Amino acid sequence: MNILINASTLKNGGGLQVADSICTCLNQYPQHQFIVVLSNHLKHTADKISKYPNVIYTLLFNLDKTTRVLLTGRVKHLDEIIENYNIKAVLTIFGPSYWKPKVFHICGFARAHCVLQNSPFFQNMNKSTLFQYLLKNKMLLLAFKQCADAFYTENEYISKKLRNALGNKMVYTVTNYYNQIFDNPSLWTYDTTLPYFDGTTLLFITVNYPHKNLKILPPTIKYLKTKYPYFKFRFILSINDNQLNINDESIKKHIIFLGKIPLSECPHLYQQCDIVFSSTLLECFSATYPEAMRMGKPIITTDLEVTRSQCGDAALYYDALSAEAFGEAIYKLASNKDLQKDLIEKGKKQLKRYDTYDERTKKLIGIIESEYNTENNWSHY
Repeated sequence: MNILINASTLKNGGGLQVADSICTCLNQYPQHQFIVVLSNHLKHTADKISKYPNVIYTLLFNLDKTTRVLLTGRVKHLDEIIENYNIKAVLTIFGPSYWKPKVFHICGFARAHCVLQNSPFFQNMNKSTLFQYLLKNKMLLLAFKQCADAFYTENEYISKKLRNALGNKMVYTVTNYYNQIFDNPSLWTYDTTLPYFDGTTLLFITVNYPHKNLKILPPTIKYLKTKYPYFKFRFILSINDNQLNINDESIKKHIIFLGKIPLSECPHLYQQCDIVFSSTLLECFSATYPEAMRMGKPIITTDLEVTRSQCGDAALYYDALSAEAFGEAIYKLASNKDLQKDLIEKGKKQLKRYDTYDERTKKLIGIIESEYNTENNWSHY
């Protein structure tokens, strides 16, 4: 079967890691031929997979939301690929694609804003901003519903929410995982070495999306400095310092801003930290958690249904909007070696509940094969 892998919608964040991981596994399916369309942010992935004998064509192409695409669902270049390469099915890594292929189409869903309206992320918004978000989310759900025949999410909790939102659409669950590079130390790079520090180092590799709630760090730092003046700590972030706009140097000195970090640098950064944290208010799935579990690091994260559905008992949770609660969780974990060891061991067990990178691709290809072989699902083409 000729299958189109569409990653033209991805610009930043964890979706790029997922796309790289899925595409890297395509050579395990010689019974299929793959045409792979990648955004310009995935050139390194294109270079890797272009050597695969069953990847017959790769293209760097950014899918833009033009008026024509939004109104018609047509993308001339992609439609031509469907025709010229006799494509039987399309997998869009994450959507919405806004493009409606004239073959079976399964699309990844990672827009937590659309299905987690009770998230604390929305609690402190003014009415105007909240209305804009709700309107945008309704439009996104409509775009998803119109562009694909089936969907997958990375978390069964999110799948249930999406099924309720989309009604008659099929929704599968195929979890995320850490990227293959974490199991291949020969591919790790070591350019980012942190300064020596006789204290607790907390790491969060992330993009500065609003829902990551990094603005909680300054009040958390202030709380820790006041409540525990002899406690030595620092936060390591993969963003630039101008993204948080911290003017108080007494606060800023507790944060190291690394800027964007290549995937090959991530394992070494995990090696250099004591605790991995996530201050997220909204998530479908975060690779931060399996990455931390793989690297044997204890986790502190927000106390939300969606984070508990991913981490189970392998994390120390805190009230998501409380800087005081975050500070207390940090001090508690940093001061308790037994608790650290317990969370690390539970993390190893929790990791086994996820689909591995090989299992993820196998499931997705299996869904395509199953749907293709089910005649009723093809009657409208």
